[in-house]
Amino acid sequence: MKRIISSQACRPNFFVFLLSFCLLLSFPFLLLAQAPPRGIELYKKLADPNLVKFDGLRRVQWLPDGQSYFIQEKDSFYRVDPKTGESYPLFDDSKIIAAYNRLTGKNLATLPFKNFTFIENGRRIMFTEEEGRLVYLCDPATGDLVRHVFRYFATGVRGRRYTEVFSPDYKFTAYARDYNLYLHDLEKDIEIALTTDGREELRNGWPDWVYPEELNQYEAFWWSPDGQMIAFMQFDERPVVLYPIIRDAFIPTRLELMRYPKAGANNPIIRLFVIDIKTKKMVQLDTGLETNVYIFKGQWTPDGKEFTFLRMNRLQNKLELLASDPRTGQTRVILREEEPCYFNEDVRAIFLSDGQRFLWTSEITGWKEIYLYDLKGKLIKQLTNLKLPVGSILEVDESGGWVYFTGYENRGCDQHLYRVKLDGTGLTKLTTRSGWHAVNVSPAGHYFVDEFSSWDDPPEVNLYAGNGTFIRQLGRTVLTEEFKQLNLLKPEHFIFKSADGRDDIDGIIFKPADFDPGKKYPVYYAVYGGPGARMIRNTWQMMSPNQRIAQLGFIVLQTDHSGVSQRGKVFQTKSYLKLGQVELADHVAAIKHLSQYPWFDSTRVGITGHSYGGYLTCLALLKEPDVFHVGVAGAPVTDWRNYDSIYTERYMRRPEDNPEGYEKGSCLNYVKNFKGKLQIHHGTVDDNVHPANTIQLVYALLREGKRIDWKMYPEQDHGIRFAQYGQDRLDFMILHLKPETWEQWFKEQQK
Repeated sequence: MKRIISSQACRPNFFVFLLSFCLLLSFPFLLLAQAPPRGIELYKKLADPNLVKFDGLRRVQWLPDGQSYFIQEKDSFYRVDPKTGESYPLFDDSKIIAAYNRLTGKNLATLPFKNFTFIENGRRIMFTEEEGRLVYLCDPATGDLVRHVFRYFATGVRGRRYTEVFSPDYKFTAYARDYNLYLHDLEKDIEIALTTDGREELRNGWPDWVYPEELNQYEAFWWSPDGQMIAFMQFDERPVVLYPIIRDAFIPTRLELMRYPKAGANNPIIRLFVIDIKTKKMVQLDTGLETNVYIFKGQWTPDGKEFTFLRMNRLQNKLELLASDPRTGQTRVILREEEPCYFNEDVRAIFLSDGQRFLWTSEITGWKEIYLYDLKGKLIKQLTNLKLPVGSILEVDESGGWVYFTGYENRGCDQHLYRVKLDGTGLTKLTTRSGWHAVNVSPAGHYFVDEFSSWDDPPEVNLYAGNGTFIRQLGRTVLTEEFKQLNLLKPEHFIFKSADGRDDIDGIIFKPADFDPGKKYPVYYAVYGGPGARMIRNTWQMMSPNQRIAQLGFIVLQTDHSGVSQRGKVFQTKSYLKLGQVELADHVAAIKHLSQYPWFDSTRVGITGHSYGGYLTCLALLKEPDVFHVGVAGAPVTDWRNYDSIYTERYMRRPEDNPEGYEKGSCLNYVKNFKGKLQIHHGTVDDNVHPANTIQLVYALLREGKRIDWKMYPEQDHGIRFAQYGQDRLDFMILHLKPETWEQWFKEQQK
């Protein structure tokens, strides 16, 4: 029998078909609407810090006994038991609040501070108000509270903030003002001058420019452990040349003259004195007949019987640890070392509380190791022989006999925590996962907190017992769904051979999320360079600035080079006497290595950096114009004769000792080769790398008829803080390297 289907019956199927057809047509558009941002939009999106969150504690603050840590919640502080995680009030807040209100006449209902410092082994705390002018000392157990008004504040090199320094018994403070040393009697609230001969060219207790910058010597006086004496440095600046800094952004123009010892020029003469604060008797310590030396890292022995310091020769390859009798000024040599090239400035003695021994780190074997000496300079024991090298000693547990320290593996890309007994036994690696472990060890080494990340693992914070036993996780990175849906490409670690073919060098590249291996991408090479300056660490970098820049259509490149730290002294000194030559050769080797990939456009290579990175940028454009085509340099050294004595001579010796090295490392000698695009930025009052560096290079280029972009920033020092600096750097790279987004980039800027 023939079946007849009515038109009514077919109508619903028709509509289903029509609906399905429409959905099919719209499906690509739905996918397009849900597609993650790419290019400029992704670059903008990655500026959002909320794409990645952190749940829990990022770091902890230990109590002085090291048995627990404390946290802040709302307006109170809590002591946390590391083993159980249980928390208890750290203070009886009501006692502190009541004492504060009585003293100040205020009517606070919560603690008057958000930050504080434990003093006197935890018996009291110290907090401040009015940017440190009002200083409070409080006994939390009793509520006893005293307030002191500080008279003195100053700003030094790199913005270092100076104020009054308490004596160990907290009855006095000391400070340097107008190049003299003063005592503040807190009970009587009177000021007492301890020195009176100070002036700009003869500084008592106040450092010059170069010692803080290059020897990390920011302090220039030290209280004795019993608070009865003060040892201080005197900087005789009279031999040092005055360099002009011109501030002409305002009317009238102001001329400032700073003492700046350049390579090969006169250094300050350092003298050491000890003054008795009661009798005002002053004793000059014997630092030797030779004044063309460096005197630094002063510290008292725990019993206060001697004041110790380091003395290093002008070439920085001979080092002595000396000890002086503060009552007679007589000095003896505890330890003497010599290296073929130079000493790094991070050497120091760590005295043990028994007053008979000290820990010392040395690189005389070619690897930084830990040694135990007695105060006569006799070696008791070499504690490590790891050839890692060792990094830093973080904590000494004298009662348990343990030394906690960091060390490096995987060509310095990984940092780990270790411990060893004071007798050299029991060496243990306490962290195991490959990556970077930034560790905070509690006093006496009862516990440690490990902030860990790697190329593959976002940051997490874990708590461990001192023996390395895992206790619990304190915090972890949380990747939001929005971040996951961006489908970013993980930065790629790679290894290439150094220019001399002897060593493996590490690098990392960032690719845009829509990377297509069939396309060619311009290269954005971010550099710093210089001896010891490591760029590559095994850390999580999915949200780094380089990841953002890559989204504009760049291959962003960073590499290490021969001469970086954390790979042993022989490797670090490969650039000795040859600043700029070895690093640049390795940067060229990296470009050549990556040129094997079809997506790596070796005809569009840009390079950029600041300070030493600015120097390498200029040198690359001038010396290797066929490899590097575009450069943006910030505050570059252009000739090492322009830079300071301590840094430059450490790696190059003096110009008269190494004329060939200075000539080959000078940008000024390669201006005829220049044919690319170079932009230079410099602050007009840069007291570190003087503007003369840029002016000399620009002048040399102009005389050769070369075109160059350069921008000077009024009232800016070595760190240029105008937002235009960062914007102009990126604009220049985009304009001349022309990634796929370049036209859209500038169109959006015109809106």
